[in-house]
Amino acid sequence: MTRQGWWRSLSVGLVAFVAWAMTGQASALVTGGAAAAASSSASADGSPVVLVEADHGVLDRGLRCTGTLVAPGWVVTAQHCTNIGREPGRPYPAKDLRVASTRVAAVFRMDGYDAGSLVNDVALLQLAAPITTMTPARIAAEPLRSSAEASVYGFGGPSAAWHSAQVRVTSRAMVNDGPCLFPRGSLTFVTSVHGGSSPGDSGGPMFEWRNGRPVLLTVTAGAADRSTCGSPSLTARPQEWVGIYNRVDRASAAWTFLSGHIPGL
Repeated sequence: MTRQGWWRSLSVGLVAFVAWAMTGQASALVTGGAAAAASSSASADGSPVVLVEADHGVLDRGLRCTGTLVAPGWVVTAQHCTNIGREPGRPYPAKDLRVASTRVAAVFRMDGYDAGSLVNDVALLQLAAPITTMTPARIAAEPLRSSAEASVYGFGGPSAAWHSAQVRVTSRAMVNDGPCLFPRGSLTFVTSVHGGSSPGDSGGPMFEWRNGRPVLLTVTAGAADRSTCGSPSLTARPQEWVGIYNRVDRASAAWTFLSGHIPGL
């Protein structure tokens, strides 16, 4: 294959990945187990995982994403979840977004977001009223090293219940050994241990549990099949599934964004 043809293949692969990552509602629940019998406001094990929704009117399908409470009045989610049709430059007004039954008062989006690579795909939702029924997540001091395992959470299924799955942190070099072009940036790549994220999980957390409390490491951006560069399947091809997440730990670029908006974070 010529160099030009090689780059064309990579470009096609990236487009296919982005097309999957930016889709709307998940059509199937893809987890490491059954969906938990929990409300849409928090998970049963006390994790501060919240449902993020939007409705712009009769011509907009709206969206369903996931977020994490990081302070009583603040939720972190994916930036593409705050845009109409998940398109940059078409932001939802804050009044059209809600977290469970709580209105959103303001939306803050991280600079440098690239819809093609999903780098800096991070946003903050300032709530009109604080959520006091759950304890906010702590933010990790540094990222997990490769081979470490963690839990991912989300509302990426047909019901209102949350689900969780187990993943293993994987270096970019380990997943980028095929034809697909995986993005660079302040990102974490994971492979499935048991389940993984599906489209409605966008914006959701990857937690490491420490002393019985969740510590937030990343925000879910998307996933892909590392061999086909298209839609992944955790049932048919779990070994090829790659999750792509934006880091929000204190050593990441997102930390300056988060701490600059949330008092006392």
